[in-house]
Amino acid sequence: MFTEALQTAVESIFMMVLTLVVPAATAWLGFKINAWFKAKGMAATSEYAANMFYHIGDTLEAVVDHTTKTFVDELKSDGVFDAHMAIEAMKKTKNRALCLLNDEAKSLIERTHGDIEMWIETEVESILTQYGLARVEI
Repeated sequence: MFTEALQTAVESIFMMVLTLVVPAATAWLGFKINAWFKAKGMAATSEYAANMFYHIGDTLEAVVDHTTKTFVDELKSDGVFDAHMAIEAMKKTKNRALCLLNDEAKSLIERTHGDIEMWIETEVESILTQYGLARVEI
């Protein structure tokens, strides 16, 4: 009889502990799993964005190179490249870049930097400086 009472008490305590521990453990585990998935998603998103910006940078360098070879160099050889023509070169570069960048790239730039045209202009100026080409204030 004492063992039956003890067994019943142990079972009651065990059930009470299970009733408290299982929901708390489940909530904790759910929280940890959710945090893990979010961390993986953020890492994937950051890696994806970095990869996109790498390719966007390549595109901008190609556009600057194209404008330089097809527009600026010709004007310089004719001796007519001036501040006005530099502004035209920048417009051509921005327009070509905007045509070549897909909607996903444009959206990424806008989300991370705001005004896409201002960002392109800044990046183009940076590329020009990198290659030692003259920069003209617009």
